[in-house]
Amino acid sequence: MPDSLEEYIVIGAGLSGLAAATVLKRAGRPVLLLDKGRRAGGRMASRHFEQAHIDYGAQFFSVRDPEFRQFIDPLAESGRVTRWFERDGEIRYCSPAGMNSLPRQMADSLRIACEVTVNAVRRDQHRWRIETAGGEVYWCKAVVVTAPVPQALALVEIEPPAREELATIEYHRCLAILAVLAGDSSIPAPGFLRLAQEPLQTLSDNRQKGLGGHATGVTILASPAFSLQHWDTPQEEVARLLLAAAAPWLGSPVTHWRYHRWRYSQPVETFPAPCYGVEGDPPLVLAGDAFGGPRVEGAFLSGVAAARWLLAR
Repeated sequence: MPDSLEEYIVIGAGLSGLAAATVLKRAGRPVLLLDKGRRAGGRMASRHFEQAHIDYGAQFFSVRDPEFRQFIDPLAESGRVTRWFERDGEIRYCSPAGMNSLPRQMADSLRIACEVTVNAVRRDQHRWRIETAGGEVYWCKAVVVTAPVPQALALVEIEPPAREELATIEYHRCLAILAVLAGDSSIPAPGFLRLAQEPLQTLSDNRQKGLGGHATGVTILASPAFSLQHWDTPQEEVARLLLAAAAPWLGSPVTHWRYHRWRYSQPVETFPAPCYGVEGDPPLVLAGDAFGGPRVEGAFLSGVAAARWLLAR
């Protein structure tokens, strides 16, 4: 074992992981995040291409919980979060800089190692030994795992019956097309449609949303059924099918498109607890939207709950 030892390691720098790390840091606990992506954010993902700015994961969020409100209000006052639209008495918020700007801001004050793929998390002499695909080994006294539950179970030593209980958690898949248009879209204001017709789930006009850019970027998210059926279909065929289905709302020719697959888009059902702690020496806790709820707010609150669970040990 090397001399250096982390007190806490958080696996996954999506919103749950960032929230957990923030709470731990504020409590004065040293914490390191590991993430396999090139940047923090997870499904709060944004992309610039062909003069368009497009959110291609989470499209917006709402605020119901007072604790999440305390996090969002200062961002709203500074203009980093804005109201997009209101529906059924609930305000939907977004960021004019793209949804990824929120996790990026949280990440600025945290220690994060990106492009680190974790292969195994094992108990070893009252410590967690974390092995990576690059051959690095990290040691820590406690770990938060915010990867989707099937991935977490493939990584971490968890004994029955906890493993059997967690193995029941399933996720929907989602195929996404990011379309750049030659002109304006025909998506009615405020620029968001939730469709109850296959193969589409939602359409979002990112310029109406306030993301700017010289070109109109539309996010097309496929339904869970279509996404499962066409998960291994060549992307050109997926794009052809989804663009044809979305054509009545696009209004302008598509000049460019990109394709993205979300294997763990949303939990099918939410676990009835904000996180899942595994007692022991050393302790471990799982967090994410499968526990907090399939919403941005739920992911945030799950990370907060996970950090507090560890701090109480």
